[in-house]
Amino acid sequence: MQINPGFGYTFTSSGSGHNLSIEQPWNPIQLYEEEECVPFKIKEVYIATTGGSTVIRYQVCPGTLNNTVPVLDDYVSGTTVKLDRVTSGVANPPIAQIGSAAFDATSKETFIVLRAGVPATGTPNFPDTDVTSNRYPLVVAGNALPADSDTYGYLLIAKITVDNVTTPTVFTVTQYVTGSLWGDRLKLGTLTARYYYARI
Repeated sequence: MQINPGFGYTFTSSGSGHNLSIEQPWNPIQLYEEEECVPFKIKEVYIATTGGSTVIRYQVCPGTLNNTVPVLDDYVSGTTVKLDRVTSGVANPPIAQIGSAAFDATSKETFIVLRAGVPATGTPNFPDTDVTSNRYPLVVAGNALPADSDTYGYLLIAKITVDNVTTPTVFTVTQYVTGSLWGDRLKLGTLTARYYYARI
């Protein structure tokens, strides 16, 4: 009887006998290509020097919170820009810039969070869908994870760790969210509002 290697196994034969190996000699199937842009993935991270200071710059792949596309502070224009911006017919996500103050001095980490608030008018809608409002969903970096409040909910989407806070030469990105989200805000009596998220 002749047995040949097949899908999921390999086979060897010698004068000593036969061997059937079911260990995987191939790479596991990848859900996403290395460069594929999935919602809220931190991409195009690089180190730059500006005004004599070393900074980290990064982009965030477009995603949604309750069908609303968040904004990001674009260091080029100095304004907040939607993650799905298109310039001259081509996708052109904004580029954010992180200075040394946004990194925790001890852990050398910065937290990339999605901040979303309720409209200032007091309506219970979440999140605020007025892009001119400071309560509109925003991706922002900071040296600590803020606590939720009745006004804002914060969701950690990624973390960037550097080797040196003032003059980084190496960085590591830890990704926590890789999909668009549906969120809900619950407020009971005098208790601080709670925010719940599900990937969609």
